Amino acid sequence: MSTEDILGNTDNDNIPHGDEDSFLKSQNGDKKFDYETLEEIINIYLEENKFEKAIKYCDILIESYPYSAEAFHQKALALDGLWKYDEAIECYDKALLFNPTDVELIINRAITLDSAGKYAAAMESFDKALEIEPNNTEAIYHKGLSLERQEKFDEAIACFVQLLEINPNHADAYYEIGYCHDFIDNLNDSIAAYDKHLEFNPMNYNAWYNRGIVLYRQGKYLKAIESYEMSLAIKENFSPAWFNMGNAFSSLGRLHNAIECYENSLKYKKEDSMSYFNIGHAYEELADYKKAVKYFDESIKLDQNSWDYFFSRGNSHFSLGNYRKALSDFKSALILYKDYADLWYARAETEVALGKTEDALKSYQKVLSLDPEDYEAWYDYGNLLSSINKYELAADAFFKSIKANQYWAEPYFELSKIYFLTEETEMGIEMLEKGFEINPIEKFEYNFKEDWKKVLEFLIFRKRT
Repeated sequence: MSTEDILGNTDNDNIPHGDEDSFLKSQNGDKKFDYETLEEIINIYLEENKFEKAIKYCDILIESYPYSAEAFHQKALALDGLWKYDEAIECYDKALLFNPTDVELIINRAITLDSAGKYAAAMESFDKALEIEPNNTEAIYHKGLSLERQEKFDEAIACFVQLLEINPNHADAYYEIGYCHDFIDNLNDSIAAYDKHLEFNPMNYNAWYNRGIVLYRQGKYLKAIESYEMSLAIKENFSPAWFNMGNAFSSLGRLHNAIECYENSLKYKKEDSMSYFNIGHAYEELADYKKAVKYFDESIKLDQNSWDYFFSRGNSHFSLGNYRKALSDFKSALILYKDYADLWYARAETEVALGKTEDALKSYQKVLSLDPEDYEAWYDYGNLLSSINKYELAADAFFKSIKANQYWAEPYFELSKIYFLTEETEMGIEMLEKGFEINPIEKFEYNFKEDWKKVLEFLIFRKRT
């Protein structure tokens, strides 16, 4: 039924179109308006989410019936629909002056308080409703939802369990229990709750989707994919399920399947930078760096504030030998995340490739200030210092690399080179012996003391190849 059904056809009854207020006043004169007609009009507007119009009629109703709790209740609902929570609460309070034990009023007031983030007051209101009706499932359910929003998941679960003791067939209670258990890492309990919900409501695509997320967190990627497929069988255009199924395929190393899922996600959510990014990352893992760059370009067009987008595109440019573009991307990423050691490391390697030795040394120093235990960075830093004949500093870097990882042979071999080049033969032989102790596969027969030049030639050749 529409408002025209209640008021009559506007043409036949000479009602000015869009001005039902004037019509009601003209029909009633100084008399009070018909309560039931006004209330029905308000309910229709509330159902149609036409809250402004509902409020107009509520005001007419309140003017005629100023002691009506229901009139204030309906106005509160309309204000709540417009997110005018403080005004809605005022109307609930006025309604409760006339009907202080109306449980529905008290519950709706609590829900509005919860929406306004006034959780303590909301809890008081829910508890007041439950004092009057201890088994009111609506109050228990919404109290549980409020506790959930406050991240008091154990208390929320207790509410939903209490609700199920009253009504064992309350499907939504099982759904919320599953949701809460997921947040507190009770993953098996979460799956069990979602399964129970799906017995009652097998067509809830969100439940299948959430179940898939929990299975993914358990590392059960194939089962997660099955759950996402159920969600998509119900709602094919549900892009989050496509996206997360892509993540599951990616975790299985099935990158082409993952790409297909991300592409499907983009069909229904065209401007999703993460889908473009994940496709780019998949192509990067497939060593198809040109395609990777293409998709990273799209992700950056949509979101220029994600450092990892620039970082990943920079890595692909580096793999393609586009060092200037790679360096530009790493610099852009560092503007967004200046204290990430891996970014500085990537920048240093790119500067080395471009022959920017002084810049690279500074970048390595930044890496090591952020992560002094990065033995590979110490090693690369040492190599760069050695290449410009700063042997003492290079040796210090190699020793720090060894200190950070005493089971890696490479720094010993590089130290041996330095000692041979500086004619410290005994130390060079000692470093070689230590290196070969760690990595005996590369051991070979030489008289170190007599043939150290051959050893050095071998090491230099080995380094170049």
